[in-house]
Amino acid sequence: MTSLQAFILGVLQGLTELLPVSSSGHLILAESFFDMEIDPLSMLGFNVLLHAGTLLALVLCYFTEWRKLLLSPFTGDATYRRLLILLIIATVPGALAGLAFEDVIAQKLSSPLAVVLAFLVTAAVLLLGERSEQSRQAEHLTGSRALVIGLAQACALVPGLSRSGCTISAARLFHTTRRDALDFSFLLAVPIIAGATGVSLWHLLAGTVALPAAGIIVVGFVSSFVASILAIRFLRSFVTQHSLAWFSWYLVVISVLLLARGI
Repeated sequence: MTSLQAFILGVLQGLTELLPVSSSGHLILAESFFDMEIDPLSMLGFNVLLHAGTLLALVLCYFTEWRKLLLSPFTGDATYRRLLILLIIATVPGALAGLAFEDVIAQKLSSPLAVVLAFLVTAAVLLLGERSEQSRQAEHLTGSRALVIGLAQACALVPGLSRSGCTISAARLFHTTRRDALDFSFLLAVPIIAGATGVSLWHLLAGTVALPAAGIIVVGFVSSFVASILAIRFLRSFVTQHSLAWFSWYLVVISVLLLARGI
């Protein structure tokens, strides 16, 4: 892997993890395009480092919210304590699915064709979410609704299914405003990405995952971090006035182009 390739992959991760277009799908397609001759487990280790850049960006951009969430059991802040409980409930399905099906998904559902088909499913999910009116804030979410959002996040383990797209659309089905649905989705991303990063670090210590050279790691991590911050700021502003359906049309166009060229 060259520094330029690491930079491109980092930018792709940072932008597409948060924009509702699937980072895993774009990374698989990019790695296929570059025809990288890298062991899959080593590429997995690099991809996790790219996710770590996104994780740091999310923590920094939502630092105030996370401070209130983590302190809520001790401060008596009922609003944030309830939100923390909802996030825990919503995290469970994805965590269990990741532990149970990670290897199966990596082996069976990571082909470029499977990614393109999943892109089309994501496009349909975004359109479905946009059909719901937005009239409620995140405070109206219940434990059962948080569980549904969590199940949507679990489905997004499939490459090409956007995690943010699935969770935002699931929240929108309960008439949550786009901005609140997006913020809940981004808060929900932190524990699941942190968990995946922790598992991969364990594999790294066990010697089952290798990493590229230090320079490649730095380029990938920094580019992912900066791109993630830009994506967060852009999307939080974008959703207040624009429909997420625009991203569904992007997915449809790129899928048709890829199918037309034989992927």
